[in-house]
Amino acid sequence: MNRPIRRLAAAVVMAALAAVIPALPAAAAPAGGNGQFGLTPVPDSAGRLAPYFTLTMAAGESVTDIALVSNEGQAAEKLKLSRATGVTAGNGGSAFSQEFQKCSGTGCWVSGLAGEVTLPAGAVERLPFTVRVPAGTPTGQYLAGLTVEAAVPPASVKVGGNGKATARAIIIDRVTVGVAVTVGVLSRMTTRLRIPDVTGEAIGPTARLNIGLANTGQTFAHGTGKASCTAAGKTRSFTVYASTILPHDQAVIAVNAPGLPEGVAMPCAVRLGYGNGNRLIATWAGLVTVPAPPRTHIVHTGPGAYSIVPDAGIPIWAIALLVIGVLLLLLAAMAMAMVLLRRRRRREIRRRTGETPRHRRRSGVT
Repeated sequence: MNRPIRRLAAAVVMAALAAVIPALPAAAAPAGGNGQFGLTPVPDSAGRLAPYFTLTMAAGESVTDIALVSNEGQAAEKLKLSRATGVTAGNGGSAFSQEFQKCSGTGCWVSGLAGEVTLPAGAVERLPFTVRVPAGTPTGQYLAGLTVEAAVPPASVKVGGNGKATARAIIIDRVTVGVAVTVGVLSRMTTRLRIPDVTGEAIGPTARLNIGLANTGQTFAHGTGKASCTAAGKTRSFTVYASTILPHDQAVIAVNAPGLPEGVAMPCAVRLGYGNGNRLIATWAGLVTVPAPPRTHIVHTGPGAYSIVPDAGIPIWAIALLVIGVLLLLLAAMAMAMVLLRRRRRREIRRRTGETPRHRRRSGVT
């Protein structure tokens, strides 16, 4: 299982990235911060430090707990805190959103958390908060979170340059701890993963299987297994690891599959174990094609202009557009030539008759 607390240090140009947190639930693992500050649950009566909060309650009930926020740096630190909403990352694993924004979903279940705190170097402070499950919430497991980061962004640092141009960024350190909430009796809940589809993809020279995975049960679920494909009489197998997917959510698990041919429909199968001891099995079988990248070549299309076109040739619609464009250019050139010819004739008439433009208008000469 995965560690639910992770430091996120991301370099972005004058901006902060959202924290991405590994899967929940997880086995006990050391909790910690980012080297400057940390956020953890309070230790239990035996002094054991849980990696994240685990709460069990009924719909309509509330529970109060305590988080420990610590300053592990060498100077006083002003920190800001926020509630967060648990989501499934696009490629599996739990993540969090809506930090330091208007709450949504499970993030709104959290209240009473201090907005800011200033800690001397080496100090630790207890911060109580309350989780209230709305009445009528269906039985199942849910994920919220608590997030802490520096209240004052650090100064920007140089991250690159090219000649006189330089790139600067603000590096934001952020820590999020998960709050896993079980509504109802866990032993009575269903755990179910389903594989709706598998598609092929080519990432440069590497073939890849994209395995769709949906959690149609009531509990957090993740799993491990194998994917295999047969082509030209040879079967290749690949390990599949799916991080946690939240109930009623889905993800796409990317599995590199070197050696699979491109442009060939081949039979593939996926077998994924999940649940308690991987005793539950999700399977899928069908044809998968890793699309071959289009072959192209460069053609000269005009003075100083070049285009990349498929080796199969230019599509009919593109040819039609080119023909129409050429015809429009010819019509415009003919119209311009006619205008120039009329002007030339008028100048010739004036030269021969010695008429001025005013005299021509009075006499009606055209």
